[in-house]
Amino acid sequence: MERFLKLWHDCLHIADGLNARWGKAASHALRWGVPILLLAILGYSLTQIGWVQVWDARPHAFSFYFVLVLPFFVQPVADLIIYRNLLGVGRSLPFSIMLRKRYMNNVMVDYSGEAYFFLWARKHLNLKKGVLLHAVKDSNILSAGAGLAVVWLMLLALVESGVMKLPAFLPTNLWTIVSIGSLPLALCLALIVGGRRVTALSRGNVATTFALHLARSIAALFLEYALWWLSGALPSATVCLEFVALRLLITRLPFVPSKELVFMGVGIAAAGLMNVSAPRVAAVLVITTAFSLLQEFVLVGLPWLFEQFQIRRNADQIVS
Repeated sequence: MERFLKLWHDCLHIADGLNARWGKAASHALRWGVPILLLAILGYSLTQIGWVQVWDARPHAFSFYFVLVLPFFVQPVADLIIYRNLLGVGRSLPFSIMLRKRYMNNVMVDYSGEAYFFLWARKHLNLKKGVLLHAVKDSNILSAGAGLAVVWLMLLALVESGVMKLPAFLPTNLWTIVSIGSLPLALCLALIVGGRRVTALSRGNVATTFALHLARSIAALFLEYALWWLSGALPSATVCLEFVALRLLITRLPFVPSKELVFMGVGIAAAGLMNVSAPRVAAVLVITTAFSLLQEFVLVGLPWLFEQFQIRRNADQIVS
C-alpha cells in the first residue's frame, strides 16, 4: 500500500508538470473544440428535422418543467453527503465545490472533476496523510460498482420486458463478458474483504458509500424516465425505458467530453431508427440539454468566474 501511495503522489507531480506546460492548451481544445463540433452536427440534424417543427413539438405539461430542475442536483448532493462523511469535515466542504466537480466532469472529461476536488481538498482541508487519497479512490471505485449494478438491473428489465433480446452468440461467451463487465463490482468486493489492508475506510463506510452511490444512480434514472414519460414525446413506457437505457450507456462511456451533447445527437438518430416522432424527441433533448447547460453556466460558471475575478483584483490591489 505504501508503494501504491508513493506511485500515486509521483503521478500527481508528473501531472502538475505536464499541466503547467500543456494543460492550458489541451484544456482550451477540449473545452471549446469538442462542443463546437458537436453543436455543428446537432445544428445540421435539427435543420433537417425543421426548427419550427421542433418548437411546435415541445412539451406543454408543467410537471415536465418542474422535474426538469431536479436531475442537476442529484450527483452534487450525493457527493457532498459522501465526502463529508468519509473525510469528517462537515461544513468545511461547501456545496459549491461539488457543483464545480460536476461541472468539470461534464464540460471537460471524466475524472477532471475528481482531480480538481482532490487538489482543492489537499489545499483547503486539514486532513491526515492518505485519508483524502483513499476517500477519492474508493468512492470512485464504489461509484463505478454501483453504476454497473444499475446497468445490469436496467439490462435485466429490458430483457424481461421483451424490449431487448440477447444475441444468439452470447451463451458461448457469457462468462467472459460477465467477468470483464463485473470488474468494478469485484473491486468493490475487494474493498470489503480486504478491509484495512487495501483501504483506510471502515467496512461501514464502504457499505454506506456504495448504498449512497446506488441510490444516486437509481434516482437519476427515475428522474430521466419521469421526464420522458411526462413529455409525451414517446408512445409507451417501454420506449421511455429504451431511451433511459441509451442515456445510461452513454454516461458510462469513459473519457467522453460533453456527454449531454453526445446523447442529444444519438437520441435524435435513434428516434428515426425507432419510428417515433423525431420533432418531439428532438424538442425534449434540446430543452433538457439546454436547461442543463444553462444551470451549469448560471449556478457554477458565472459564480466561479466572478470569484476568480475578485481574487485577481485583490491580488492586483496588493501589488499596487
